[in-house]
Amino acid sequence: MTDVDTGAWRGSKEKAEDHLELSSEENRLVTSRWEAAKEARGRLDGIMAGVEERSASQGGKLEGLDYSLKGLDSFRRKVAVAVARGRKAEREVQKVDDLNRYTLTFDADTYVQGTQQTYAELRAQGFEPVSEQNTWEDPVYKGVNTAWENRETEEKFELQFHTPESFQAKSENHELYELARSGTFEQFNSEKDPKRSESYQEASDLLQNERYENVRVPPGVEELEKRTVRATLNPDVDPEVVEHVRQMEADLRATHAAAAKAAEPQQSADGLGESLGTGGPGLRDRLAAKTGPVRQSNARSAPAADPLPTQSRGRGRSMA
Repeated sequence: MTDVDTGAWRGSKEKAEDHLELSSEENRLVTSRWEAAKEARGRLDGIMAGVEERSASQGGKLEGLDYSLKGLDSFRRKVAVAVARGRKAEREVQKVDDLNRYTLTFDADTYVQGTQQTYAELRAQGFEPVSEQNTWEDPVYKGVNTAWENRETEEKFELQFHTPESFQAKSENHELYELARSGTFEQFNSEKDPKRSESYQEASDLLQNERYENVRVPPGVEELEKRTVRATLNPDVDPEVVEHVRQMEADLRATHAAAAKAAEPQQSADGLGESLGTGGPGLRDRLAAKTGPVRQSNARSAPAADPLPTQSRGRGRSMA
């Protein structure tokens, strides 16, 4: 039995997501799938800690480890967006593969070698990639996103491959991604202009691209398969829309900062992962309790999953 509320769910009004909702049955499906991922977290964390250790010679580092389990409300929000767009909650719950999620970074010069070595190691442990997207040629998201599954244990997880610089750019773009993911831009559609949200997404693309302009592309990255370009920039977007999206991003970032500050006392008492609803303390805390300290990363923690909006926007961009 779960001790998590599985009644009808509605998104947070403070985050302007109260237009999103799930019925009791939809929420029950979501919660059950999330709890299975929570159960798998310990074993998967251990596997990825081993991958990090053995990739140290290529400079491999796991990032954002306190977020190796997607938050329950974040999962609810993702499914609720799909439901609002006419899709079935059951289908969304079945196909999700990023509830357990990890990010591995390599310096640009060792990126391709490190990625290939990680592939070989995961396959040796019974995992196979079920989704691969090399978006280093994409203007608004650069990296390699993969999803893995063990056919015998049915465990699934997402693994993103980044350089420290592309990981930083992705982290800085998180609020823009969140605005699109929640369907916030769709509020600007009207009978007069039913596709107004597309202009807002195009403005978001331009702003995201600004943070990737100086990110170095790893040498030889074209050797990695599944090369995908998912967005085409539109430089003619209305400048007023661009500035509106920029302000929306700043407002949401301020909201996040205020929420983090308010949560600090609880974080001190219960640990960051628990206070954020991610299912407990982060990987390093949990492994250290069992095996001793785990090597620390020098990059700031940030969510590893949800790299791209789930909103399909045309122009060749299909969402994972």
